Amino acid sequence: MIIDFHVHTFPDKIAPKAVGKLAVISGITPFTDGTVGDTIAKMDVSGIDVSVCLNIATRPGQERTINDTAARLFTESGGRLVGFGSVHPDSPDAVEELSRCKEIGLKGIKLHPDYEGFMVDDAKLWPVYCALEELGLFVTFHAGWDCYSPDHIHCPPERAARVARAFPRLRMCFAHFGGLRMWDDVNDHLAGLDNVYFDTSMSSTMGLSRELALKIISRHPADNILLGSDCPWEDPAVSVRWVEALGLGSDRTEAILGGNALKIINN
Repeated sequence: MIIDFHVHTFPDKIAPKAVGKLAVISGITPFTDGTVGDTIAKMDVSGIDVSVCLNIATRPGQERTINDTAARLFTESGGRLVGFGSVHPDSPDAVEELSRCKEIGLKGIKLHPDYEGFMVDDAKLWPVYCALEELGLFVTFHAGWDCYSPDHIHCPPERAARVARAFPRLRMCFAHFGGLRMWDDVNDHLAGLDNVYFDTSMSSTMGLSRELALKIISRHPADNILLGSDCPWEDPAVSVRWVEALGLGSDRTEAILGGNALKIINN
């Protein structure tokens, strides 16, 4: 089974606007139109069995609708899409909403420091991280550079490592192999931390070298590397080929392409 742990979909009504806006900002031609239907169709073309869809609450008050939609996604997609929820750290009921995420069956959430306007180690996030840790929910962060905020890195590896050490029972994925375009710092500060996961999203598109990727992987827990594409911004088939080209051997490659993600989804 091949599981893409980093995918974005949008409700049909807003998908054209959302994807079109991001395409202009990023300068990247999207691989899908952002809808659930087109995403599943492109998954079939790319050989992806299941995708984890990461939703983001870009302003307080969006959480309940986003999380209810995420909870329905698995059934409505025929088991092809697993929805992660989100909370906004400025929402007064963010911690309570995390408890509700657990109750409605979500396995994890996505936080985007750039879109949500916080530094990853900001003290105002501590109650959110405490709740995630106690509830056993997984969390994925956007990490490193982002075209939305190119001059201000909200989740650099060194500050991400502070959070990982402060919350050792919280399973957290720093997307884009720990920090987009900051991979030397990932190797210095995040590689080797037991509760930290990396996904491979945009590693091919943004030019993470095989040599540096292997250096980071050699220092990191074997279960904590996940296939990710950031679809619609990278074709998942490209992401799969990039992992296969690392030459890690069949067992390790299969774990990255799906086995490691399956443990999180089934937990």
